[in-house]
Amino acid sequence: MDDHPSIETSITISTDVNLVSVHELFEHTQDIFNLIAQRAFEIFEARGSMHGNDLGDWILAESELLTPVKFHLSESGEQLIARAEVRGLHRQEINVSLEPRRLSISGKTESRGEKGSEKHPHSHRHAQLMFHVIDLPCEVDPSKAKATFNDGRFEIVIPKVVCAKSVGA
Repeated sequence: MDDHPSIETSITISTDVNLVSVHELFEHTQDIFNLIAQRAFEIFEARGSMHGNDLGDWILAESELLTPVKFHLSESGEQLIARAEVRGLHRQEINVSLEPRRLSISGKTESRGEKGSEKHPHSHRHAQLMFHVIDLPCEVDPSKAKATFNDGRFEIVIPKVVCAKSVGA
């Protein structure tokens, strides 16, 4: 095991946005995958369990479960600025993972609507899920990132890593 603290724990968060490790993000990704698989199977069953449309069932399940995220990444001098609209989620429902070349934002609301059908009582159709991963165009310093959340808008400002230029040709 690595005795060094993960870089994710050193991000300066100016609000109470949840910072998660890459391992936690992986577990969350697996949970989302399992929810989509469960819903795709429900769709398959609703179609009479006829084979041949597994990709369509999966895409429909994703569209029902995952909320689209308006996301914008820009560069400003020596930093990257990532902005995401995450309306409907509270700051404590948002998880952020930052690596030197990747930013991941995920979130899940608890069901606020009615429960699933009698046939599928554990269906998560009414929970709002959000998951967005972006590979960053350059290496950044996660230890100096600053994140804010206000009125459904998440912003993280991340300094770029400045590489030393090689001398000579």
